[in-house]
Amino acid sequence: MTVIAGIAIAAEDFDIGQALSATKTRIELTQFIPVNGQLVPYFWKEHGGDSDEFEAAVRANGRVASLTNLDGRVDARLYRIEWNDVNGFLTALHDHDIMVEEGRTSGDGTWFFRLRAPTKEELSSFQSTCFDAGVNLDIRRVYHNPSASFGRADQLSEKQHEALLLAIRSGYFEIPRRRSQEELAADLGISRQAFSRRLKRAQNNLFKDLYWSELADT
Repeated sequence: MTVIAGIAIAAEDFDIGQALSATKTRIELTQFIPVNGQLVPYFWKEHGGDSDEFEAAVRANGRVASLTNLDGRVDARLYRIEWNDVNGFLTALHDHDIMVEEGRTSGDGTWFFRLRAPTKEELSSFQSTCFDAGVNLDIRRVYHNPSASFGRADQLSEKQHEALLLAIRSGYFEIPRRRSQEELAADLGISRQAFSRRLKRAQNNLFKDLYWSELADT
């Protein structure tokens, strides 16, 4: 049974966090490429006026073999980082069947990850390996047997799912609206107020699920 976990890690507790800590701007991991038995991370760093200092600090880290500035866009630069020596989090990722679906930090000393594991046992084994290496994972959210997407209807109650699906199919969210809340409520045999509550709770649950890592910052 597939498991998705939302976790937080203090930057000082793991290799990537330590190496990339010399900035207060947002960093987003984009992918990991296995090279010579190691995982090579690619990441976007937002522009913040500190790029030269950031690059110098990363290259001065004894574990970092190289930092390559690959590309840029209006708001960020793409980097690749290779290692002389790693342990802890990156080694645990390499040794376990764990997929990183999201990894990010806002430069506040905490990283947020969304991890996918094929089973809860594999996730538990990964957590134990990290703990033994001194990497403390703060598991914030766990979803068992999720669908392929994140931000899913399985986070809704049956009534919330019914209300949201009806609203979408009926063009309630289109501009202009094709049907009103009163009409949709009548379809379900409930009051407009009851329909409105179900719809708002459904949206709230989905948005919290989709933006869990940003909300964890607050």
